[in-house]
Amino acid sequence: MGMKRILSSAASLIMAAAVLTGCGRTNGYEGFTVPDQGGSTLQPVDTCFMENHYEGVPPKKEKVTRSVSSADGLCRIDCMESYYDVTLDYEKGSSKEVGAAYAEALLAVYPDYQQMCESYIYENIKAEFNDLKGDYSAIGQRVENFYNALCHDYRQELDGFAEGISGDSQGLKEDGIISHDEAILMQFIPDVLRVTSCSALSADGKTTATGERITCRVLEWMLGSDNQICRAHALVHMKNGDKSYVSVTYLGFMTILTAVNEDGLMLGELDVGSKKMVKYICEGRKSYTYDMRYAIENFTNAREAAEYLTANAEKYPYCVNILATDKKDAFVAELCVTDEDGTSVVRDSSTELNNGVKWDDPNYLCAVNSFAAKGNADELVFIKNNRIRWDRYNQLFSGQKDITIGRFKELMTCEKTDNVITRIRSKGMVHMVIADYSTDTLQAVLTGKDGVVASPEFIDLGSWK
Repeated sequence: MGMKRILSSAASLIMAAAVLTGCGRTNGYEGFTVPDQGGSTLQPVDTCFMENHYEGVPPKKEKVTRSVSSADGLCRIDCMESYYDVTLDYEKGSSKEVGAAYAEALLAVYPDYQQMCESYIYENIKAEFNDLKGDYSAIGQRVENFYNALCHDYRQELDGFAEGISGDSQGLKEDGIISHDEAILMQFIPDVLRVTSCSALSADGKTTATGERITCRVLEWMLGSDNQICRAHALVHMKNGDKSYVSVTYLGFMTILTAVNEDGLMLGELDVGSKKMVKYICEGRKSYTYDMRYAIENFTNAREAAEYLTANAEKYPYCVNILATDKKDAFVAELCVTDEDGTSVVRDSSTELNNGVKWDDPNYLCAVNSFAAKGNADELVFIKNNRIRWDRYNQLFSGQKDITIGRFKELMTCEKTDNVITRIRSKGMVHMVIADYSTDTLQAVLTGKDGVVASPEFIDLGSWK
């Protein structure tokens, strides 16, 4: 009897399944109308690529359209077609005098700078903190902590700039005028507010046509609601004896985004944050961007700079990658703030990577917004934006031999931009800077007021020597 009940129950389940799945229907799908679901947004992978042609095409050498100098001659700004070429002369004046001269010349060459810059500052604040309701005291405290941790010369430089750019305006308030406090805040946006996304790739001379290294650094940031930052691109020449360097940045920014010194040491930061959601702490910490500036002023090669930054990692507010290259070497300094994020390490092409992270060609070193070294916090495998860009670099460059600077640029720009697919050149790309160690020169794509374009023009930024 027990077996009969089991068989009876099984038969009932089969009949129920048949009803639920439509098995045994006599009229099939007659009269059924497929609802309109719109067109598919899926795209075959091959439609995500395009061809740009840079082989044999030199970068554009822009003309000077206007020049402005401070009264004391410590700052000269040449207005180029798409950027400002700034020279700051620390050999003929004090740090404070140079800062003041920069502010003077900047306001003369860009009268609407205060309004443009202030709107950009508060858009950055609100993107990171949308519930402050006009109370920016916590932001001000962060800025004060980082300012107080700077060395005397850096503070003097900022004081000169802030006093010159702001006049009598004080505090953090949206009024269309850059106050003294806002002029200081803008220097610490990467440390205080973050909201950056970047990537980088360096090709060893063993795999290039010239036998010399090619390094590329892509800076992605907020362009602003009106692409404000794209109207303030700057190439700043810090003229200071053996501490001289050139910085690809924006007007008024005194520290490092992408920079190269006269020895060819190139540095650029890539935000990482903390996978473990470690609490943000700035008390007793210091600015990593100003430490990058110290490194580029005081070291001659990539290893020394990377090791210095790694040794100071626990003194920074949060985790970050620093690209460090020179003619010979390329490294990514993975800076872990706490043990929960891992161990700070100078990663090179031979470093063992986290499980699930694949890289096929040791002649290329890649970095995105995640650590990659074995044992460090992994935001690469499971974070789509990081994984797609890492894999895309691997797909495009691994195995490339005898690569020319022209072909390198073609691969860096081969993704279409008229879609919402994650790509190397996102809609927030501020600049793409390429260091060609065969000529000791920089060239760059500087995103214009119309935003990222499919076929950009590379601009000749000259030599770093």
